[in-house]
Amino acid sequence: MLKIQAVQAFNKVISLLAIIFVCHYVSCVQINYIKVPSSVRNNTRRPIIMDCNYSVRSDDTHLVVKWFLNEDPVYQWIPPKKPQSLGVLRDRVDTNYSVSNDDKMAYRAMKILNPTTDIAGTYKCAVSTFADEDFSEKNMIVFEPERDLKMMETVAKDGKVNFTCMASEAYPKPRITLYRDHKNDVINKNPLEPIEWDTVRHEEDGRYTTFTTATAKITDLYEGDLITCELRIPATGYVKLKSLVYYPRNMYKHNEASRNYATLFLHHYFIIMMLFYQFI
Repeated sequence: MLKIQAVQAFNKVISLLAIIFVCHYVSCVQINYIKVPSSVRNNTRRPIIMDCNYSVRSDDTHLVVKWFLNEDPVYQWIPPKKPQSLGVLRDRVDTNYSVSNDDKMAYRAMKILNPTTDIAGTYKCAVSTFADEDFSEKNMIVFEPERDLKMMETVAKDGKVNFTCMASEAYPKPRITLYRDHKNDVINKNPLEPIEWDTVRHEEDGRYTTFTTATAKITDLYEGDLITCELRIPATGYVKLKSLVYYPRNMYKHNEASRNYATLFLHHYFIIMMLFYQFI
């Protein structure tokens, strides 16, 4: 009896060594691809799916599928148990969501119910068995569009016109460009020269308020030119445009005192807004 048990144990050891040997030269676990959205909008109440497509051998045992966010565990599935959501994603994943009828693939994906800015970062899927493991990772940005986008125009004393664009409470840090389109040439963009810019980050939510001021010579501007502020949130595909039509000052119906008052009011408004966002 002892001899039979010894033979069985020996055979198990040989089998395990054979699996390890094979996996050393031929991958037993292979992640084919992972699907992670490159960018999503903050707090839309729409779920997103992150999928981890992998291949395992039919005789692989001790399968474990894990997802990490910035190296912190957020999801785990150890068949035949039900999956678990962990850490920052606890109770934010639909653990009943199944992507396949295959017992070794069923709960490989995560269905995140409502992505918000606090779960942005690098997502890694790690798949392991008794003899092998593999992982793959991708980054996801959760962005918040600006709350407001404003433009203003002021005439400088050196024969130039300044145009300012201000975006408030966007995330991550947006980029602003000002350019001019001639009324008879709407295809070509003519970037204006930036002369002043600043950005404030709000400590309470991490969002950004930023402005850029660009200038153009009055002699280079024509009646009806379209001055456009282009706001972009990098790596998200999000673009917002705001424009004003330029007319020479002597064509305005308001008198010079009214124009100066309006310009002074807008200038002070921008300064107050920047100070407000800097100290709240």
